[in-house]
Amino acid sequence: MGRLIVITTPDIAPGFQLAGVETFAVDSAAQAEAVLRTLLAGGEASLIAVRQELLQAIDPRLRRQLDTSYSPVVMAIPGGTPTRPGEEHRQRIAELIRRAIGFHITFGAEGPRD
Repeated sequence: MGRLIVITTPDIAPGFQLAGVETFAVDSAAQAEAVLRTLLAGGEASLIAVRQELLQAIDPRLRRQLDTSYSPVVMAIPGGTPTRPGEEHRQRIAELIRRAIGFHITFGAEGPRD
């Protein structure tokens, strides 16, 4: 059975915990990296969601390894800041879909449909 694990900062960890998700609250990217390495060695997680700011700050070699890993899938989650509509939002959605299904897709231009 799949197992979801979240690695985030203490300020938003309670929300995931209330939802019943196994959550690791860390204060730094170094702590997040240590938890990630332990989880990868354990081989029990199917999906590891990591707060975006933490994931971006970990060792680039480990990030490259995670980008190519399909078991477990490691993905970034936004840190609670509102997302802005537009190209950045579309790119983020496209990357999540690419990671989930293995194909890169593009979205058509927005605007009125005739």
